[in-house]
Amino acid sequence: MSYNIWASLGGVPMTVYVDVLVIVNLYVDYILLCLVKSFLRMNAPGYRLVLGALAGGVLSLLGLLPLPGWAGPFMAGISSLLTAFAAFAPRGRRLLLKCWLCLWGASFLLAGAVLFVLQFVPAGHMALVGGAVYLNLSLPVLFFSTCGAYGLFRLLGRLLPHESSAPLAKIRIAYRGRTRTVFAKADTGCGLREPFSGLPVIVCERGTLANLAPGEGEPLRLVPYGSLGGSGLLYAFMPDRVTGPGDRELRCYIGLADTPLSSGQYTALYNPDMFL
Repeated sequence: MSYNIWASLGGVPMTVYVDVLVIVNLYVDYILLCLVKSFLRMNAPGYRLVLGALAGGVLSLLGLLPLPGWAGPFMAGISSLLTAFAAFAPRGRRLLLKCWLCLWGASFLLAGAVLFVLQFVPAGHMALVGGAVYLNLSLPVLFFSTCGAYGLFRLLGRLLPHESSAPLAKIRIAYRGRTRTVFAKADTGCGLREPFSGLPVIVCERGTLANLAPGEGEPLRLVPYGSLGGSGLLYAFMPDRVTGPGDRELRCYIGLADTPLSSGQYTALYNPDMFL
């Protein structure tokens, strides 16, 4: 069901339909969240991005409140914060702050682009409602446009050549008579080294090496690290043997990460230069 809300947008009275406003901003926020995810190189499942986009779509209704002009950026900041939290939490405070600021900044850039386009669009077809984008389209047009865009992107994805991501590597870790094989992603930014020996460090999820990695009270080293999520120390140990791509052996440490490194595709990170 649609509700007609009259607002003065750019001096031209215009009917704003609540359902269209929410759906349009669901699409817009999903695209913005995908950009933030790519820019910060984060791992976030698709359903969380949809959840964040849905939150952003609902929060676009705040633009219909009769607020003073100075409150617009403030409400946009709150909406961006809640949208980023719905899509990316739980994360470290610093990383969530970066997600929020990136999303907020992208929203401002989008609003500026819309204001520019409005100069060339006939009145009554497009508007900014409290910082949210509004397109004067009927629900059937939105539905069929979505289906058409999805089909077009699927077709282009099949027809156009695209660069495939590098395959994951199998790394075998042996320690005290036990062996574990993990799938690892090559990451040129993974340049950790054990500070005393200078040996490289392969970062692996602790849970993947359960019953293999040393436990409490056993000898472990501390390796400092820094990332988008913050900085800290990783517990690390030296295995008896590590075999990587091409069955090449490497003398290195294994760093134990307490947080997941991906959504399940891989459980370790290594620098490809290690095995050259």
